[in-house]
Amino acid sequence: MPHNNLPSWRQDLKSSRKKEGKSPSNRWIQLATISEENEPRLRTVVFRGWNEDSSMIIFTDRRSEKIGHLKSNPNAEVLWFFLKTKSQYRFKGKICELSDNKNYWDLLSEKSKTSWFWGPPGEKINPGVQSTHKILSKLPKSENFVVLNFEIDSVDLLKLEQPIHKRYLWEKIKKWEKVEINP
Repeated sequence: MPHNNLPSWRQDLKSSRKKEGKSPSNRWIQLATISEENEPRLRTVVFRGWNEDSSMIIFTDRRSEKIGHLKSNPNAEVLWFFLKTKSQYRFKGKICELSDNKNYWDLLSEKSKTSWFWGPPGEKINPGVQSTHKILSKLPKSENFVVLNFEIDSVDLLKLEQPIHKRYLWEKIKKWEKVEINP
């Protein structure tokens, strides 16, 4: 689908983001995966942009537990809530790793690049090691840096309006046709 003809949910999302302004909710999304024990896992990650018309970009650390979850089950869901528009977007789809991620690395600030050389996520901080991570220029791409491509299959928008909420569904298989459904 050409960029000048984006799915209508992208237009709605753009409008919600614009109204949100500089609020952190404009970039923070909740990513749900399924663990190897078939249990749900939820965390907040940063929306990094679009790969294609219906593919979100998310950065993560190769050593994080979500990588194992996605290897055993690539199905995922993203929840993005905008307080000012009272709009909740639920995205369902599959996540895979983008192998060609050097361009994304090159766009990071030097301060951000440094964080990819810290100890593994979830481990106790070793103050002697952590404090030695100074901001250096021209850091090589870290092997821990992973770019995830979230290929969206469906979008569910709940608008918490008064007196009656509104809800819409778009599905890729149905060429992103917008369908109003019961809230």
